[in-house]
Amino acid sequence: MNTISKFENNKYHTQKPKHISQKGMIFSLDAGISFTIILAGLLVFVFTLNGYADSAEKINSNFELEEKALLIADAFVKNNNPENPLLGACIYDAEKKRVKTNELISAEIRKAKSTQFGKIFVKGISYEAGGRKENIQLNQKNALDCISAKRFVLIDGEKGVIFIQTCREG
Repeated sequence: MNTISKFENNKYHTQKPKHISQKGMIFSLDAGISFTIILAGLLVFVFTLNGYADSAEKINSNFELEEKALLIADAFVKNNNPENPLLGACIYDAEKKRVKTNELISAEIRKAKSTQFGKIFVKGISYEAGGRKENIQLNQKNALDCISAKRFVLIDGEKGVIFIQTCREG
């Protein structure tokens, strides 16, 4: 009984709750406004990150297309592939048993066939050499994005430039 009477006589237990004062209301209002400002800042931050992620995704997809275009152009001017000159159109030197990089024959360029590399394909090849220009269309597919890789080469013994247009299916 002794412990119960102490509990009942406790001044904190027997006090009636006080009403909220003006100071308490002002503090609650300040805390609510601060919380709202912080939430708005976080929302702006999330939207900004989303924008950066979208632009990074676009840059990454363009990088893939550029990479494939450059690799195809390099293979075209540094290899020899009689079945599909798109994968190598260089002159083969039988005496030295090697290809002559960056030396092409216009007849071999015209034999190039369309080749698909996943969603990426070569749409066309064009070249300028010795005052003549030629444009060879390899594919008529609809393209989402296209990029041209340019290489300086010898075509039929004359200095020239070759452009290989690589595209992504769309």
